[in-house]
Amino acid sequence: MGGALRSFLLSYPEFLLAAACFLAFSAIRRARSARRRAEAAPVSWPVVGMLPFVVSNAGHILDAAAGALRELGGTFMFRGPWLVGADFLVTCDPAVLHHCLVANFGNYDKGRDFAEMFDVVGDGLLVADAAAWPPQRQTAATVFTSAAFRSYVVSTVERQARRLLVPFLDHHAAGAAGRCVVELEDVFMRFSLDVSYAVAFAADLDSLSLANAAAPYPPFGEATRVTGEAVLFRHIAPTGLWKLMRWLNVGVERRMAESRAVLDEVVYREIASRKSRPLAVAGDDLLSMYMASPSDPAMTDEQKDRSLRDTAVGFMFAAKDLIAAALAWLFYMICTHPHVEAKILDELKSLRPTAADDDGAPVVFDSDTLRSATYLHAAVLETLRLFPSAPFEEKEAAGDDVLPGGTTVAKGTRVVFCLYAMGRIEGIWGGDCREFRPERWLTAGGKVRHEPSYKFAAFNAGPRSCLGKDLGLSNIKIAAAAVVYNFRVELVGGHVVEPKDSVVLHTKNGLLVRVKRREAA
Repeated sequence: MGGALRSFLLSYPEFLLAAACFLAFSAIRRARSARRRAEAAPVSWPVVGMLPFVVSNAGHILDAAAGALRELGGTFMFRGPWLVGADFLVTCDPAVLHHCLVANFGNYDKGRDFAEMFDVVGDGLLVADAAAWPPQRQTAATVFTSAAFRSYVVSTVERQARRLLVPFLDHHAAGAAGRCVVELEDVFMRFSLDVSYAVAFAADLDSLSLANAAAPYPPFGEATRVTGEAVLFRHIAPTGLWKLMRWLNVGVERRMAESRAVLDEVVYREIASRKSRPLAVAGDDLLSMYMASPSDPAMTDEQKDRSLRDTAVGFMFAAKDLIAAALAWLFYMICTHPHVEAKILDELKSLRPTAADDDGAPVVFDSDTLRSATYLHAAVLETLRLFPSAPFEEKEAAGDDVLPGGTTVAKGTRVVFCLYAMGRIEGIWGGDCREFRPERWLTAGGKVRHEPSYKFAAFNAGPRSCLGKDLGLSNIKIAAAAVVYNFRVELVGGHVVEPKDSVVLHTKNGLLVRVKRREAA
């Protein structure tokens, strides 16, 4: 048998050559794969820990973290520099997320470090833990489920879209035959600021009006932007460093303090203004609703005002940037996937007979009409799967624990859930996980498919799930439908759009587009 095989190979040497090539190429592929895994996985060095991994991946740390989690089975312990207490567990495992945020919720708080890093929101719901959290959550649930407040929010979004967003884009679409370049994320940032400010205080900031849009960002909006950047710095920098900078009042910490003073001035002025009004003229905006809610009788007037201030600032942080970021990524996906744009437009045209404005003016769809826009809804969910507005969530273990899979967690350990990575893991979403495919959210009958929150955690999971989820989705869909139906948005050629390292998933380079009226496109 061996002699026959030898004779065959000598007679047909090409088979021997092909086999040798196959083995060689296989070895090369394995070597390259091993090298890629080694490059993706962070190395813990003496003294500096895994800090070189962060430094070498500055500017695209989310993608680097996703790659590391993919190679390391979904969970690993990040080791910070020695003696600074910067170690934390990073995970994108749905089983771990469900364990920490749902099944064993009581053992995972926001933690002291988180509250201090987010001290700009005071003692509000975003950072509340243990005994302080349930009563705040109950009050928030009462407000956010109120029919009056929900109606006020969606009517405010529709009004601001009609009087600010659509006219602004129409003005630029008319100018230079649609050749004018617009930074669309900035447009959405201003629009979202105007909406959230009106929802919180029943006042129009009008940062996106034609008169104000060319002016610098309003001080209140700039203050929220600066404080957001400062919070990110606190997450990345060693605790001792940013606390020293805060004590010395230098650098980003000085800007943080100045911005906080701006926020305090505006919010306390609004509170004082409400107190001077008769109770009979109370409105349905956030501040009015909270002022009308029962409060702890043991609280002093100063404590009540501080609580209202923390609620309003927390709402602005939770609503403004998150909505704007979601809209920016949605339109980036629409620009780069024209077949998705076509399907959304066809769906909106089918709803046109029930939409408002039948006089030839630009159309702004109302929330009730858009309930039937299932493909638009699916496109929004698919955008949030790949580009969650809050790309990570974190908790602190209140006691020792063992996670699914066997990883032990000691009391005081910070656990960071990388939601950005979750949307890019084949074991969670399948082999096409990195593709933008709204159809994955639709059933065969065209209904929106439900996915468990521990798999799709863009709105958090468990008892801390976002109370404003439905209102947020309505906000996004109203604005998106108004833009898609009335305008064609085209990405500027050669413009690179990629995520920015931030606590909110903004674009690094903005979203440069050209806007054309539909009838002229």
